[in-house]
Amino acid sequence: MKKNIAVMFGIAMLCVLLMGNAGYAFDPNDLYTLQTTNMCPRCDLSGADLTGLAGQVTDLQMSNLSGANLNGVNLSNTDIDGANLSGANLSYANLTQADMCTSNLSGANLTGATVTGTYLDGATLDNATWVDGQPCQPGSVTQCNE
Repeated sequence: MKKNIAVMFGIAMLCVLLMGNAGYAFDPNDLYTLQTTNMCPRCDLSGADLTGLAGQVTDLQMSNLSGANLNGVNLSNTDIDGANLSGANLSYANLTQADMCTSNLSGANLTGATVTGTYLDGATLDNATWVDGQPCQPGSVTQCNE
């Protein structure tokens, strides 16, 4: 009886551990592509820590970057059109002249980010934290309604 309980407990713990990482799971091949070419359109980089990226990233359009850590990353002039950046950390990122049209930035943190000339036409900013640290209201599209 005690052995059965121990086995069941072990199985339950394994399930909890495996499910704990189910939220974000980037594709290691996509991360390698980004690191070696500085571009990765239509890639799955969800939950990836991209803070150490070297060089100028040029193309992330239609990529899944939900929950990714892009703190301080230089994304100036990058094509990020249509990307999923929900819940991403973009604090202090350089987004100057980046094309983020139609991207999903819901719940993203943009505190301290540089957004000079950033194209946000059609971008969803629901509950994002804007560059000044203030929350964007639900329904914010193209601009942060504080």
